[in-house]
Amino acid sequence: MSHNLVLLKPISEEDAHALLPIWSDAAVTKWTRYPVLHSLSEVKTRIKQLEQTKHTSRYTIRKHEGQTIIGTCGFKRLNFLHETGEIEFELGSAFWRQGFMTAALQELLHIGFDRLQLNRLEVKVNADNIASQRLVRRAGFRQEGTIRQGRKWEGQFQDVLLFSLLHSEFRSLAAAERIGQLKLLHLLDLTKHSASYVNEIVSEVNDHVVRLAVIDGDYHWHKHDDCDEAFLVLEGELYIDLEERTVSLQPGDLFTIPAGVMHRTRSQQRTVNICFEKAVNEITGS
Repeated sequence: MSHNLVLLKPISEEDAHALLPIWSDAAVTKWTRYPVLHSLSEVKTRIKQLEQTKHTSRYTIRKHEGQTIIGTCGFKRLNFLHETGEIEFELGSAFWRQGFMTAALQELLHIGFDRLQLNRLEVKVNADNIASQRLVRRAGFRQEGTIRQGRKWEGQFQDVLLFSLLHSEFRSLAAAERIGQLKLLHLLDLTKHSASYVNEIVSEVNDHVVRLAVIDGDYHWHKHDDCDEAFLVLEGELYIDLEERTVSLQPGDLFTIPAGVMHRTRSQQRTVNICFEKAVNEITGS
């Protein structure tokens, strides 16, 4: 997913080399309150911990152009019974104050509210972290209170500010600034620097979205219980596996999958397609 500046991709061990300069930077870890990491093995260990921790989902933040990794963000303490979660983020200091974290936060909120269908997201920000307070306030978060001496850092207890954002508040904000409207979009230009995987909202149409995707490989089997899904190929060849047959789509081909039908998309080469679906839909599968 992307808001022009960045895209988010699930974290993996292969990201360790790119994350070492960020997680070893004391200027960054000062605000995350995680220990400074000094070696590649420590970074790989932390990535593995993030991947294995229950109720947690972490993404790398990548510059849209070139897909350089510039930070991470994600969810922890996900509770699907109560539809709540907490977000965390950090950005390499070389990329501060350039709009990257603002774009990444919007992507993360879309995942939380639209894809995971959460109702409430929280974020905890240290009382002395003025930049992050401004960031979350601009995104619509409201301060609920102060967690007194909620964190301990370098032997000192520090106050933490608790912010929250509700699904209804986020949708109201999104309605005020619809993605991709009154803009001329050159879709293939948006993907020319993306090598393997992209899945981003490029426009909104009423209660539906237009997603631009780059795929090179297999996606998992799944279905949308309450939403039809239409695919239009722009470049390459897209295969859509159904339970009883496989459909091959060439550039200019359109194929619609009804709600409730199990399917998966895959390609044997870099393929670009657009997908039309409801902004909020339930995904079921493995």
